[in-house]
Amino acid sequence: MGFLVDASPLDWEDSLEVVKYVRQHGIEQFIRHYRRVEAIEGDMLRWGDELEYGIFKIDEQGHSVRLSLRAPEIMKQLRQREEAAGDSAGQSCAWMPEFGSWMVEGTPGQPYSGFAADLLLVERNMRIRRARLLAALAADEICPTVTVFPLMGVGSCSHPPADPKPGLSESLFVPDEVINPAPRFGALVANIRRRRGSKVDIRMPRFADEKTPAFERHAGCPPPETRAEALQMEEVYMDAMAFGMGCCCLQVTFQTRNVAESRHLFDQLAVLAPVMLALTAATPIARGVLLDTDVRWDIIAQSVDDRTPAERGMDDGAARHPEMAGGGVKRLPKSRYDSISSFICDHLGGKDEQTRTERYNDVDAPIDEEALQTLLDAGVDAVLARHLAHLFTRDPLVVYRERIELDDATETDHFENIQSTNWQTVQLTDYENAAFTTFVVLVSRVILYFNLNLYTPISCVDENMRRAHARDAVRTQRFHFQQRSMPPAAGQSDDGEPEPGPPAGQGGDMDSKRDSRASASCGRTAGVEELSLYEVMVGRGEFKGLVPMVLTYLELIETDSATMSSLSGYLDFIVARASGRLHTPARWMRDFVCSHPDYRQDSVVSERIAADLLAKCHRIGLGVEAAPALLGDVVIPEVRAKDAYAAADMGDSHRLSRISRSIAELMASHQFRYQLQERRTRLQASEADLRKKWEKTRHELEEVEAQIAFLSPK
Repeated sequence: MGFLVDASPLDWEDSLEVVKYVRQHGIEQFIRHYRRVEAIEGDMLRWGDELEYGIFKIDEQGHSVRLSLRAPEIMKQLRQREEAAGDSAGQSCAWMPEFGSWMVEGTPGQPYSGFAADLLLVERNMRIRRARLLAALAADEICPTVTVFPLMGVGSCSHPPADPKPGLSESLFVPDEVINPAPRFGALVANIRRRRGSKVDIRMPRFADEKTPAFERHAGCPPPETRAEALQMEEVYMDAMAFGMGCCCLQVTFQTRNVAESRHLFDQLAVLAPVMLALTAATPIARGVLLDTDVRWDIIAQSVDDRTPAERGMDDGAARHPEMAGGGVKRLPKSRYDSISSFICDHLGGKDEQTRTERYNDVDAPIDEEALQTLLDAGVDAVLARHLAHLFTRDPLVVYRERIELDDATETDHFENIQSTNWQTVQLTDYENAAFTTFVVLVSRVILYFNLNLYTPISCVDENMRRAHARDAVRTQRFHFQQRSMPPAAGQSDDGEPEPGPPAGQGGDMDSKRDSRASASCGRTAGVEELSLYEVMVGRGEFKGLVPMVLTYLELIETDSATMSSLSGYLDFIVARASGRLHTPARWMRDFVCSHPDYRQDSVVSERIAADLLAKCHRIGLGVEAAPALLGDVVIPEVRAKDAYAAADMGDSHRLSRISRSIAELMASHQFRYQLQERRTRLQASEADLRKKWEKTRHELEEVEAQIAFLSPK
């Protein structure tokens, strides 16, 4: 959400006089900063996660739940206790404000390092964060890690109660009181609305159940003017930034070794974004209604869409301020928060046709011509220059009165003003969140270590994003994916033998052995096929699967046995999720709603259902209630408020023996293990069916024997 500063944001009308200045100096600030970092080599791997929490006031006996607007107060208390506790055995946490007055963001107090053993600190720190937040709550407050508040915009949805009224968002459903009081957030809400020329218009497809009524206003109808009109819409209509920016999420941030490596990683992880979105789906409800989608991304993109009608392709003939980007009329195909529109890695300077990144950039990505020329004149390569010129087709949304004229050599405010407003879903338990965090970190290492090529055309990435939104996408969708991801003889020397392992004493170091070839294998168009999520994880055909690659990598860097055991558990869990054997949170929540005694098969999530759902999510997150459909046989140790600031045992680790098998053999063995696990699951199901048939046959046989005995001559 960008940086918070102690300054006064300008109203949109006032900022129009300086938006061009800010855009121009944002480019200058980028160029100065880029010059400072472009020659840096050998930065150590540093990474961390950001986890967002919602705080709710609940009456379990009365089956009611509201947003608790105490986040600023709670965050102040958390920061004070953090300062008093200090960093005991690396257990510190950092707490940040988020968009909503019911939201807080927690991160580890210090970034993690490049050793595989650091991956085991993630779940522990997440549990500490949950315990510390729990300790700061009132007796009637809960903090489940759910993506959305199911009743956002339904009735009086906050405590203290407040009603929608004219102000920042002009919403029919949501009061401005839910917005964090920090000036940046309110200015962002108001300025998006004013630049756009209307309220945001969020529409999501409604899940049609057996008794879902017909609606008077069909999909695509004009925006409603009254709440009554909105409730008669076939689509689930939302009209405030809070519906999108109120979504909680899990983010992972990396510091890479150099600029080239960061650009390559940006591209490869962008390809994986739809896969991770589907795998972590957790948003089947919005505004008290079951949706026909499972993920939050479209809600977020629509909630911050500041494009004018002309920029959205609807020429309304209205005059725009000439200082606006593109004059406020240049066609912009996507919202400013959306999937990427171009890859940015400059492979071999574009000299080899087979390694040109631009050949995958096959969607319309408008640019600011003046920004592009400035960047090119400053020596920024064309691939990166076009990416930045595309970002700068947007206007800055929050300009601080006191921060307009800055030193471009030392400040980056104007660049971040554009960059930070162009942007994996939070799970119910710290185990799940840790599993996906560590998986993303490990995949990033695998991408660099094995020099992977995951490129597909941007149009395929966009299509994958659409498919990721589908209900139960894990089981119903297939995704465009590059099967020929490994370069020839990856990880092997000229004689076909494995390359030497890490230097002595560097076992488990994810940072000590990274390929410096800047992934020259990228650029092939052949090999893109449609795979299921299970096949993406475990492999099919030429593609060996992300999880076998991760396990092979962990063996090659000589990960200690304790770390390997824990990480294997995470990876097994992710494979089970990808196979459909374990439910996504979205599927689990949908099943909970549909089986609730208060549900009327009409797509409506009542307050009683929402309260019971959030209470159950909270108990599962604390480890006091099991959820086998979500977690299988994973047991979550109970999180207690009284342990929030207690010392924890770091534990010991044991080293694995040196690996002598080839990379290909390691990958094949890990892939075969998962294939055997899947076969075991099918055989177990078949065995259960045969047992049922055998029991039925035995029962029938007993009945026949009894009848024969009865009819036999005495």
